[in-house]
Amino acid sequence: MNAIIIGTGKIGIDLYIKCLKSKNFKKIYIFNRHKSSEGAKYCRKKKFNYSSDGINGVLKKIDKSTIVYDATSAKSNSLIIKKLNNKLKNKYFINLTPSRVGKFLVPYINKNKIPKKVNLITCGGQTSIPIIKELKSVLKNNIKYVELVSSIAAKSAGPATRQNIDDYITTTENAINDLVKIPKSKVIININPSIPPVNMMNSLFFELKRPINKVLFNKVKKQISNINKKIKSYIPEYNAKIFNSLEKDIIRITVRVVGQGDYLPTYAGNLDIITSSAVHLSNYINEK
Repeated sequence: MNAIIIGTGKIGIDLYIKCLKSKNFKKIYIFNRHKSSEGAKYCRKKKFNYSSDGINGVLKKIDKSTIVYDATSAKSNSLIIKKLNNKLKNKYFINLTPSRVGKFLVPYINKNKIPKKVNLITCGGQTSIPIIKELKSVLKNNIKYVELVSSIAAKSAGPATRQNIDDYITTTENAINDLVKIPKSKVIININPSIPPVNMMNSLFFELKRPINKVLFNKVKKQISNINKKIKSYIPEYNAKIFNSLEKDIIRITVRVVGQGDYLPTYAGNLDIITSSAVHLSNYINEK
C-alpha cells in the first residue's frame, strides 16, 4: 500500500524512515509547504519522495494511497482536515498531533478496532494509558486519582511541540478518561534543558481509595512486567518500573523510553513512541 506523510519536521522525517524500513509500503510520499525548511533540505538530500506543494500535492496522490499521516501541529491539523475531508472517505487518517481529531487509539489496547480517523493522543498517552488500564483491571474501583508527569529533553521539543503544550495536556487527560474511564486525572509536562539531554521519562502516581496488601501489589507488579513484554514488540526500549512505597495507598510507576535512533536522537523517546505506534498500526491496516 502507499502512504502520505504531511509535515517534514522531526516526527515526519522519522516516520518516513520507519515506513521505509517497514514491509507494508510500496510508495511513501512526504509533503510540506516550505521548501527552504531544514526538513525539506534533508528530504531532498536523502532523495525522499518529497514535494513542497503542500495540500495540493497531497490531493494529487491521495486516490492511490491507503494511509495519510499528519505529522504537523494541532493548529495545522484542523486546517488539513477541512481541506481533505471529502477525500478521506475510504482512507485511514492517522493523526500524530495532539489535536482532538479522530478516535483515541493506543495499539496496546484497541489495535484490532482501527477507525478511519485515528488520534494517537500524545507520547504521554501512548506511554501511560496501557499501565493505567491494566492497573484498573487489577485494582477495580480502588483508583481515586492518577497523575502523569512527563519529562522530555528540551532538544527533542521543536517549535510544534512547544506550541502544542496546552493541547498535549488536554488531549492526554481526555484520552485517559475516554479509554480507561478514570474521571480524575492530571497531566504535567516538564521540558528539561539539561545537557547532556535526558531520556524521556514519565512518572505515574496512583492515589488509592483504600490501601492494598502485598498480594495485590504483586499482581500489579506482574502486570507491569507483561506490559513491558508486549509494548517492546514495537517500542524496543520501553521500560516501566514499579516502586515499593511506604504509603500503601500510593503506587508510583516510572516509564523510560529510549528512541531507536532512525532519525531522531535516542533521547527523543517522546517522539519515537508516536512514530513507532503509527507504523505499528500499518501492520493491522495492511491485513484488512
